[in-house]
Amino acid sequence: MKKRPLPPNTKLHSEKAKLVFRGVRFDTYQWQQKQFDGSVATYEMVKRDDTVIVIPIIGEEIVLVNEQQPHWDKPGITLVAGMVNPNEDLVTAARRELEEETGLVFDKYSLVHVETSSPAIEWFAYTFIAHGFKGEKEKKLDPGERNEIVKFSLDQIIEMVKKRELFYRARFIEDMIIQDKLGQLKDLIKNPEKYSIPI
Repeated sequence: MKKRPLPPNTKLHSEKAKLVFRGVRFDTYQWQQKQFDGSVATYEMVKRDDTVIVIPIIGEEIVLVNEQQPHWDKPGITLVAGMVNPNEDLVTAARRELEEETGLVFDKYSLVHVETSSPAIEWFAYTFIAHGFKGEKEKKLDPGERNEIVKFSLDQIIEMVKKRELFYRARFIEDMIIQDKLGQLKDLIKNPEKYSIPI
């Protein structure tokens, strides 16, 4: 994978750990760790390909998808997201995922947030704002995907996040709500380049 920004104080254990199991989505790594009393214990973590999350802005509206996958009990409204392919840079991954899932073409992608779900999982999520709408082309969904585009105002999405109505948690928006940064969130949606993280 190409170089990427990481959350502060991130330690990549997989760089020195031993791969003990390669799965379809998650790989398991183990290493020996010296304890405070001098003993040694086996530690373990899992790793998977990183994720890009894309928040496309068209005028005053934000694009989401009403999606269904074979292992879901029912459709759910969610942000556009997908895995970063090996040796794929983050902007290319964000653009590919958005165009495949929606057919929407944007000129600019601003990275605004990086997070990990757990210290025991080496899996990073990169949230982009897509802006500068250029037009549409044909979607290229995977065989296990069905979706339709849905559009909401930011205020509607904030209420949906508060009520946990999105299929997957919108952690980036949750974080801004919890930190009482709604004003900054609204400014970020309007001026994503102002908050862009260098890649």
